[in-house]
Amino acid sequence: MGVMPMTVPPRRRRAAWRIVAALFLAFALAACAPATSGEGADIRPFRLPPIDPEQRYVVAVYDIEAEPTRVDVSLLPARERDARLFTDLGSGIGDIVTRELFELGRFQLVERRELTKVLAEQDLGVTGRFDAATVADVGRLVGAELILVGAVTEMSIDRASAVVPGFLGGATVTTVVVGVELRFVEVATGRILGIGSGVGRGVDAEVSVDGLQQALRLLRVGTVRQSIVASALRNAIRDAVESASLGLPPRR
Repeated sequence: MGVMPMTVPPRRRRAAWRIVAALFLAFALAACAPATSGEGADIRPFRLPPIDPEQRYVVAVYDIEAEPTRVDVSLLPARERDARLFTDLGSGIGDIVTRELFELGRFQLVERRELTKVLAEQDLGVTGRFDAATVADVGRLVGAELILVGAVTEMSIDRASAVVPGFLGGATVTTVVVGVELRFVEVATGRILGIGSGVGRGVDAEVSVDGLQQALRLLRVGTVRQSIVASALRNAIRDAVESASLGLPPRR
């Protein structure tokens, strides 16, 4: 005896088709939607609230120290690991720190091109930029009340094979760790008013060597795009900036 086919009432068929059509439309719209830029889920929000403009110190951001012994650039081709690499990284990361300060909404910022111009006019090379004796003169020339100086204390990129669910045969897991220390120096006195440090971490089982190389090249020119390198750096900067800000007295 054969099995009689089940008959679906017309009303249920129409309801089912409406559900299928709605799901198809939702997937189509998601696929066609333009990519958006902005804060990713891996960039933590600032914890400190913005303050009124008249309460904000005027800050000039120096290049951030990036020493070869602390910054791992071994993934870059040998031809790119030239004498200017770490100087460029320090300048690029200084630009990124400036943008993070702007987004925090607690400081007025000196255009970094003005600072670079003054440093060149005063013939202050890399070795003299962080001398406390020069801070007051440079700060007055650019109209700053505070100078922000700092260093990358660690930037490591480790790649290791691991068993990852969903990856047949395992995958190469990349772990990025970035540490940053920042200091606010008062122009009028040369005293350190605030100091803070931060560490950012990122882990990804899908990032390629090419992607990591591109992320390092972008840091060299002060550009961040979505990557575990950029996310780790920005989170470290945010922690350091907010920690250092807590030591600042109210602006008079």
